[in-house]
Amino acid sequence: MISHNRGLYLMSQPEILVIIFSILFLAQTAIFTYLLVRARRRMERLMVVGELGWTEQRPCDLTETEIRIMELIESRGPQSARDLSRALGLSREHVARTLKRLVEGGLLIREGKPYRYRLTELGKNSLRSRDITES
Repeated sequence: MISHNRGLYLMSQPEILVIIFSILFLAQTAIFTYLLVRARRRMERLMVVGELGWTEQRPCDLTETEIRIMELIESRGPQSARDLSRALGLSREHVARTLKRLVEGGLLIREGKPYRYRLTELGKNSLRSRDITES
């Protein structure tokens, strides 16, 4: 309830709390929606469900660096981030971020200490399907 006191409009404490909580709820909803849309876009970028229900990487969505890393691992066998960084002439940080994305996408497996990366069946199939689509 708004009361008039000497030309000022004052709101009661419950009314102020309702407004504050409404604003917080709207802000929380906007943030959650943004994060949900961002996560969905990332998942769509990484994966597509195939006809048999298997998840597979879309070859056209792989970056040039991801493809180069996967091809190096395919030709040389399991590699460390350091080996890949040296072979590609890229920073270790960049290679590590790319390797993380590939592991999260199910294209590589990380094993041992120090970590060595190898292709999964999904990774091998992605490279093969990429070769077919480029031919």
